[in-house]
Amino acid sequence: MKNSRVVVVSSENTHPTWRWIARHFNTIDWSFYLPQKNKAAPVFITRMLVSLKAVIKAAKSDILVSHGPYMAFYCAFFKWCFCIRTPHVVYSFNFAELPQGVTLKRMQFVFKKIDKLVVSSRMEIDLYSAHFKIPADKFDFVHWGVNCPEFKNTPPKRDTDYICAVGGNARDYATFMDAMRDLPDIPAIVVVRPHNLVGLQVPDNVTVLTNIPKDEAYSVIANSRFMVLPLKGNEVPCGHVTIVVAFYMGIPSIVTDSSGIDDYITDGETGVLCDPGSKESMKQAIVRLWQDPVLCTTLSDKGKVFAESKCSEQNYVAHFNQFIKTNVTSND
Repeated sequence: MKNSRVVVVSSENTHPTWRWIARHFNTIDWSFYLPQKNKAAPVFITRMLVSLKAVIKAAKSDILVSHGPYMAFYCAFFKWCFCIRTPHVVYSFNFAELPQGVTLKRMQFVFKKIDKLVVSSRMEIDLYSAHFKIPADKFDFVHWGVNCPEFKNTPPKRDTDYICAVGGNARDYATFMDAMRDLPDIPAIVVVRPHNLVGLQVPDNVTVLTNIPKDEAYSVIANSRFMVLPLKGNEVPCGHVTIVVAFYMGIPSIVTDSSGIDDYITDGETGVLCDPGSKESMKQAIVRLWQDPVLCTTLSDKGKVFAESKCSEQNYVAHFNQFIKTNVTSND
């Protein structure tokens, strides 16, 4: 039997040596296409060119895998243009903000042509199925699956303990800053994107870091007392990546109560929930954890167990193995 031929398209700015879950499969010939930033070309041009190359390769392959919604869009579009029938599965299908207008119409047309869309929370199935008018059975829910992050741990140069908040997608840093302003004795470090700070006043007890390397961001989490994940509402499908990283590191989390994180956070067990947009609720949760080391230890231990049992790389190995069995015929 010949090896299966699989083409993989990563999301933007993936490390050039990234090979997804290839090490778990000995009977696959892999081809990887990784879009990188190019100052000479707009992002959409880079996405289009990389997707086009991948789809041309996929025409003589058994499976096309893409990561993220935008690479999925261009890959599915070119597959349709060239009448290529290679099965197409998309991982990390996630939107911080749902597209509207003409962009939505285009995506509704193209996304229907994808064979399987993999999301990291159950609520996303109903959300995206309704928004993009895609049958719900085209979606699979799989917990965010990665190994424990490897990084160079460089603790921030501080004389005191601190809490942290990390990430940029669908974050509510306005409420976080308001809460921290009322807690001057609790230091915090936030790792954000510049746009997250527009219009905000940063209190004196909050240190802001922007556009830092991933190792530094991981170090901020790993050396904190606990992490706060402030989300913009109660139906936000974001934060899974940051939550799982904190789980693996044994860092407790305070998270806005959103249906998008229901599959990861159980209040008082794997995290502490606070009400969306409520400064008082977030303050109470921060003070509670700051003053309760026993609860911090409980959250740390249960978070690690959750990550190791439900969020490992094996999640995607098992799912992709099943997709192969379902979609690739024998090559005898």
